[in-house]
Amino acid sequence: MIDVTCALIIKEGKVLLTQNGPESDHAFQWEFPGGKIKPGESAEACIKREILEELELQITTEYSLIPVEYDYQIKKIWLIPFICTIENGNLSLNEHLAEKWVNVADLENEDLPEADRRVIQIPQNKVLLKKYIREQMDNPR
Repeated sequence: MIDVTCALIIKEGKVLLTQNGPESDHAFQWEFPGGKIKPGESAEACIKREILEELELQITTEYSLIPVEYDYQIKKIWLIPFICTIENGNLSLNEHLAEKWVNVADLENEDLPEADRRVIQIPQNKVLLKKYIREQMDNPR
């Protein structure tokens, strides 16, 4: 099993999705950006490193969500999701084809890899995500 992190990056009430390239196991699908945890690395350190490498953004992890185990047949992953905010940087696509900001209500309509989809289908994750966005919109930084 591969331990992987992903970031549900929130900005102005929307969640960032990035589109995989043709060489990805999930070619052209949209995903929550992230990547594999290195030996000895914590999940939180991994997501911060991956987002800096992939998107040139420094992020803050606000909440840890309930992880998902998924077997893609070609690989089995343990996906550890975080709700995050941008602290610094300008978004730059170093590994993805495109990016878009999506309302939480519209996430399930997107072409997401199954593990990402399951993250947002877990009732507790959905409640926390909506609660965080509502709080952020009521109290912008």
